Amino acid sequence: MKKMTMTEASVIVGGTCTTCVNTFELTLVGDETVCNAVNTCTDKNGVVTKSYTPAAMSNCGNAG
Repeated sequence: MKKMTMTEASVIVGGTCTTCVNTFELTLVGDETVCNAVNTCTDKNGVVTKSYTPAAMSNCGNAG
């Protein structure tokens, strides 16, 4: 039987599949409403991570 690394084993047992969804959301910062692009990713273990990037108000469906 061949020995394998954890990286090789993870590919066989389901890998490190991550599913990501991109959305836009309005956020209140102080007294100003801003639009953010939100990238929400879920890994194979159900761990969710979000990243926020400033975006144009028109992307949030509200020209302000």
